[in-house]
Amino acid sequence: MQGMALAIQHSVLPVVVQSDSSEALASLSSDALTRSAYSHFVLEIKELMSNREFVPLKICRSQNRVADRLANYSRSEWATAVWLRLVPPCIEDLWPLDCNTMTFE
Repeated sequence: MQGMALAIQHSVLPVVVQSDSSEALASLSSDALTRSAYSHFVLEIKELMSNREFVPLKICRSQNRVADRLANYSRSEWATAVWLRLVPPCIEDLWPLDCNTMTFE
C-alpha cells in the first residue's frame, strides 16, 4: 500500500500495477465482493486507485524477480524503505533484467 500511495503522491501518470497473479489483478478490476483473507488489502488498494487511472498488467513470474527480492529483503531485514531515483543495492543485479518498458499515448 505504501508503494502505491507514494506513486500517486509523486507522479500524475497512470498507476501501472504489474502482477504475475491473474486472480489478484482481477480482484482489483472487479466490483465483486472479495471473500479472501486479503480482501482488506484489495479494498485499500481500490480506494487508492479511485482517483487515478489504473492500468493492470499481467506479467510472467520470471519478470517479477525484483518484487520477489524486495519482499524477501523486507522480511529478512525487518525494514520498510523507499529509494527515490536510486536502485536499492539488493536488486542492482536484477532490475535491468526485470525492467518492463511501457509507453502511454
